[in-house]
This record gives sequence, C-alpha cells and structure tokens, in this order.
Amino acid sequence: MSLLKKTLFIIGFFFFTALPLQANDKVWAPVAEQIILHIESAESHYQAGDLLTAKQFIIKAYFGVFEDRKMEAAMRQELGSKHTYQVERLFGNLRKAMTRGADAAEVTAIVESIRTEMRDGAIKLDQAGIPLNVFRVNQ
Repeated sequence: MSLLKKTLFIIGFFFFTALPLQANDKVWAPVAEQIILHIESAESHYQAGDLLTAKQFIIKAYFGVFEDRKMEAAMRQELGSKHTYQVERLFGNLRKAMTRGADAAEVTAIVESIRTEMRDGAIKLDQAGIPLNVFRVNQ
C-alpha cells in the first residue's frame, strides 16, 4: 500500500469514527432495555410474593433509569408532555396494582404496556437523532 493510500485510510478512519451520532444510531434503545429489565424483575418478584423487592425494582426503573438517564426529558421534548405523562402513569399504575394485590394477568398487562412504550419511545427518539447527553444538567 502506498504512503498516500495509507494516509488517506488513516484520515478516513479518524474522520468517520469522529462523526456525531446519526439518526439511525440506537442510543435510546439500550436505555429502554434497562428500564424493561427492571420492570420485568419487578414482575418476577411480585409473582414470587416479594412485594417490597418488586416495588424497589419499579423505583429503580423510573427514578434510576427513566428519569436519571433523561429518557423522560427526551420523550417530553420529542413526543410531548401529554404522551410522556401517560407513560409516567404506567409506572404508578404498576406500583398501585401490586400494592392492592392485583392478579398476575393485570400486572403482566401493565408490564407489557411499559415494555411497548419504552421500545416505541426509544425508536422514535433514535429516529429523531436525539443524543443521550442533550439533557445533562450543568453543561
């Protein structure tokens, strides 16, 4: 390989690796999957009779990932506050259903709604090209 080709290759490599995220990059999908993992763990613990741990996983999903990783803020900006409020209510509905001793089918239905909203929301945020760090405080 000639020196010119090597130089162009190196320049091209650094150029393309330094490009910002494109709209088709999946940055929100992993965040959504973290939320889903916590929600599914909550469901499993609830079905096993461990209400306290189930609620702790809901709190981790909502405050530890959805809010802390700024998916809520991104959804509010891109999908609107009314839609985001409805998504937020699902977390509360799940906690309340568990607290009142809802049957497994009802809990599973709420978990499925959250799962769907997280994945659909992540797709829309990724398609819009919203980066993860856009909502960081003290920028």
